Amino acid sequence: MYKPLILIVLLLGSSFAVLDVSSIDVSVDEAEKEKPRVAINYIPFKEVATVIIDQKNDKVKISYSLMSKDKEDFRISDELETKILDTEKISTIIYTNTENCAPGIINDTCILVNIPFKQIESYSPLGEKVGFKEKQKVARETADSVIGDLNQALGINAEFHSIVAQTKADLTEIEGAVLSTVYTVKPTLPTKLLFNTLILENITEEIRFSGGFLNHAKELTKNENSIFTFSMSAEEKRILYSVHISYISSGKMGLNNFSPLDILTEDELNRSKLFVEGFYPLNSIVNVIIFSEEAQRVIGTNSAVIGSIANTDELQKNGWYFISSKPSSTPGIPDEINKLDLRYLFGRTNSVDSQELMLSIGPIVEDVTPIDVPQNDMSQNGGGCLIATAAFGSEMAPQVQFLREIRDNTVLQTESGISFMTGFNQFYYSFSPYIADYERENPAFKETVKLALTPLLTSLTLLQYADIDSESEMLGYGIGVILLNIGMYFVAPTVLVMKIRKLI
Repeated sequence: MYKPLILIVLLLGSSFAVLDVSSIDVSVDEAEKEKPRVAINYIPFKEVATVIIDQKNDKVKISYSLMSKDKEDFRISDELETKILDTEKISTIIYTNTENCAPGIINDTCILVNIPFKQIESYSPLGEKVGFKEKQKVARETADSVIGDLNQALGINAEFHSIVAQTKADLTEIEGAVLSTVYTVKPTLPTKLLFNTLILENITEEIRFSGGFLNHAKELTKNENSIFTFSMSAEEKRILYSVHISYISSGKMGLNNFSPLDILTEDELNRSKLFVEGFYPLNSIVNVIIFSEEAQRVIGTNSAVIGSIANTDELQKNGWYFISSKPSSTPGIPDEINKLDLRYLFGRTNSVDSQELMLSIGPIVEDVTPIDVPQNDMSQNGGGCLIATAAFGSEMAPQVQFLREIRDNTVLQTESGISFMTGFNQFYYSFSPYIADYERENPAFKETVKLALTPLLTSLTLLQYADIDSESEMLGYGIGVILLNIGMYFVAPTVLVMKIRKLI
């Protein structure tokens, strides 16, 4: 039994949960030995929308994150950044209205200056062991050296409250125990006020007037239970500045045909206008993270699947990139808890709607090999051919590849074909996983399905010989094939049964 992920979940929505993808640049191509064909433009500012689903505890967290490694984007002075980096001991600085930011604090807005225990010497220059009180003194002196500049930069007057040892990752953004020097602002300030003040005083006009996820974050601040967090995470030579607006709700979340935008209560998600000119495929990300006790897999999407982010041709697609489907390695979460991490990249598009982000996720059935998981074989507006894959035994079976080629090279080449596949997928993935699972469990049923698919495969071969160059031709041939299959599967058997009954 693990404790609720409500704390750990906050960390996973932070910048470190997404920068594995969003910080990748063209240098990855060298490691993969793939020469990029298209230049990837660079802007240090990034935006992320995150949905985290904790199935065991029926918790869902949503958040919007705006981040940059350029102090100019958050109007942080050279003096403050230099002071933080030169201090070395400081790992993160957190400014938040999270409840209970430290023991004894309930209704205050907090600044926490976090120093890992390992950063404080355990022994004095004379070889004497340093006790806890001495370590607290070092932490206080270190934090006091920057709090004045922090107050000035943020336009507040936080005062010293306490020094506490804690391991709550959501309030430290690092692993292991830390000493947090806590400063408070009384009383707790609402998220809407904190966010509006930050974007007016600290975020540049260029970013502020470019909209994008910033506008969606601003809408979320209207929820009185939303949480504000501004963090500074020290790296070797620079600082990652991040602002997160998040909200946690309770309730069961179904994973069969759902859209992250429905959870975010948005009809459409628009990128920042900063990314309209040029190619910025990794600067806007929709991140979906799912924790469950049983391993999960994606069984259908309404968008393309990006097989490699080291290939710039792949990055031009708008679609999902899959990070993992395995037990979580996150500290505090037992090995038996599985984590599925999905990230939607916009490619060359500037917005995405609820239908395009539609996902269907289900448990991995025992004895299903990785080739049965349609992670790299799904195309735009299409998913894995689950029933055919289970019937013929592999995604690489000629029959399955034939269906995929018809879908990708014929149906999806026209607007009407794309519209058809979008509607068909919603219907198909509502039942196909269960039929595929039953095929694997029942060999006789599997052979029956294989036999039943033969007329369909035969009729679809007609499309290989058709020259489809327009929407009207696609509709004509499509309707013709549908009518042909209705005749083979329903009319012909009905006529045969009626004749047999007459003979009897």
